Amino acid sequence: MHVAMPDLRALRQGGLVLRYAVLGSIAFVLVEVPETGSAGTTLETPSRQAIWAVVIDGELTYEANGRSLGIPAGHALHVPGGEPEHRLRALGGSRLAGFQPIDPSVEITDRLLAEQGFEILGPAAGGATAPLVMPTSARGMAPPGVIEARTSSMPPYAMTLAQFGPSSGYTADWCDAPHWGLVTDGQLVIEYEHDVEIVTAGDVYHCPSGAPAHRLEAADPATVVDLTPIEAIVGNHRLAEWRRTAFSQAADRAAEEVSVVALG
Repeated sequence: MHVAMPDLRALRQGGLVLRYAVLGSIAFVLVEVPETGSAGTTLETPSRQAIWAVVIDGELTYEANGRSLGIPAGHALHVPGGEPEHRLRALGGSRLAGFQPIDPSVEITDRLLAEQGFEILGPAAGGATAPLVMPTSARGMAPPGVIEARTSSMPPYAMTLAQFGPSSGYTADWCDAPHWGLVTDGQLVIEYEHDVEIVTAGDVYHCPSGAPAHRLEAADPATVVDLTPIEAIVGNHRLAEWRRTAFSQAADRAAEEVSVVALG
């Protein structure tokens, strides 16, 4: 399944505009920071919650244990849950795309969100959001027929940047592993064993685990960033070889307080 950017639900809380979609057990959230910056918003509230996020525009700052780390656009951030307590700051106009595991059995209603201090925005009130195009072009374009992928281990997930060259993915192995991803450039076809789905830049997608299996195909150059559970990569699932190879070359970041990965 996939969700296009105009179809994301829009909320406002403390100056932040949040657009989100629930995709099974993970929610995709796009955070838009006001021009005045994140001061006084919930983004700066100290937290022990795990983070898997990508800086789309602007700059994010991670703070914990007296340490401050700047994270520019085009970089992914992973903060494991628990200690140390951390908080984030962002420049005015910054946009962050995050993936947050949730309990899929919990219904997220407008009434519940309003009770938690969220203002529900309609399409007009929410306004149009700019395309989610990240500065990943520095690495150039993958050759025809080739998928170039880089994976970072961010337990319990692996985050992968995959660049699809023209006419690539059509002969890839079928994959049973679940993925939650964002198309940052171009257009892809998600072929299932019984159906096809077209996703384009700015779309968020979820490939469920198990049958029917799937594979990603690109007629023209395209780029995606997605999360895959590590247990699905190292288990006995059917898995595209390009994903298995990328994970075998990934650095293990399990012991790091915070990991930042350049996507460009």
